[in-house]
Amino acid sequence: MQTTLPTAPRSPDADGFEKKARQIGEWALAFQDPLIVHHLDCDGLTSAALAKKAFQLKGKNAPTLMLKKLDDASAKSIPPDKELVFTDLGAGQLELVEGMSNPKKVVIDHHPPSKDSDIERINCHDFEFDGAVDACSASTAWYCFRHTGLSAQLGIVGAVGDMQDQNGFQGLNQRMFQEAVNQGQVLHTNDLKLFGKVTRSLVSFLTYCTEPVLPGLTGDDKACAVFLKNEGVPTYRDGKTLSYYGLNVFERKKLASALIQYAYAQGVEEKLIRQMVGDVYVFPFEPEGSERKEAYEFSTLLNACGRHDAPQIGIGACLGQDGALQQAQDLLKKHRLAVRQGIEFAKKNAVDAGAFYLIDGRGTISDTIIGVVCGAYFSSGLVQRTKPVIGLSVDEQGALKASGRGSKDLCTQGLDLGEAMKKAAEDVQGFGGGHAVAAGASLDATPENVKTFLKKIKQVVEVQLQLR
Repeated sequence: MQTTLPTAPRSPDADGFEKKARQIGEWALAFQDPLIVHHLDCDGLTSAALAKKAFQLKGKNAPTLMLKKLDDASAKSIPPDKELVFTDLGAGQLELVEGMSNPKKVVIDHHPPSKDSDIERINCHDFEFDGAVDACSASTAWYCFRHTGLSAQLGIVGAVGDMQDQNGFQGLNQRMFQEAVNQGQVLHTNDLKLFGKVTRSLVSFLTYCTEPVLPGLTGDDKACAVFLKNEGVPTYRDGKTLSYYGLNVFERKKLASALIQYAYAQGVEEKLIRQMVGDVYVFPFEPEGSERKEAYEFSTLLNACGRHDAPQIGIGACLGQDGALQQAQDLLKKHRLAVRQGIEFAKKNAVDAGAFYLIDGRGTISDTIIGVVCGAYFSSGLVQRTKPVIGLSVDEQGALKASGRGSKDLCTQGLDLGEAMKKAAEDVQGFGGGHAVAAGASLDATPENVKTFLKKIKQVVEVQLQLR
């Protein structure tokens, strides 16, 4: 009897990935009538913008089409005569892409492929990298089109928007980032990671802090003003209101230290306090006071555009089109308000479902931001981060939209929300999937379906986290 020995795991092949990415990019840029089909979040918009810019550099117009998801229904909106460039979509739906009659198709994605396929594609998983941490669609698109002279700025923004910088860049993202540093495209510092350092006054910066919630400060502008005064941090200089980046380096360090001490004194979870400080990416050639100046704020701006059905504005902001940034800023205000309202709803209505926290936002929270609300609630300090958050909403067609958010720590303990969503959706003839740390699903919103779906997620997560 012959014994078959297990195959040794392959090592990640960065050189092979880069070679294939350039081949895919060159092949796609030969398209004569391209259409870029992309997802709605920051990674989807930045990867689409990179592809669009590359076509522009070749003297070609490449219109874009945003899809919330790629399925049989949404595929009908794709013109059959166009040559298709999918970004941040397609890898998990290769069967569907194969069946399309379009003359040429290419998939630039970082999600796990649904099958082996002859479709032209580039995906980090095929080279033994992890699409949750080593590469996003924007960084993948940058590798495809870097030979046209594209900056890595949008690749970095896409990776930050996809939360792939939580422990510093890794894998293919790190290689991209290091090249950007060497070329002076980005400055890397260790600093506060709270939103609003570029664009908000110091008082507003603290007032609207929700990741984490700072008890006694968040939501109270007067208390924030008093806190800054007591800590000796100026809020005005030369008659101008100061933002965080308006402070000098010593004042910034003083404020960061004071906020961390305050958080400890207020009993904020230590893990959340440690996450208040980390890697920050600043683009030196962008104007002061613009969301484009810092990767985190830029990514939030783009998420607002995509999740409020304005992808063209987001892509325009990426490409520096006149007026697009101002329009995106208006959408960002709307987005941040909707997220804050969603968190307030969660504070009052979220329930502990045993294996996860459940936010049933049907009729209250839009399907385009339910995932954002889940992530913000999970990171707010309002709940212990010992299990994931699952949120429910309803889309425009009346289908149930479910989103799940966890943490890298939970994933190291076995959590895989992509697997949980996929299995639970399949039980009710729906569609689900995503990454281990963040995933989603769509299904018919009948009461029986919802009950069965949540029961299955509970069972899968319990096994993953060994809760039973």
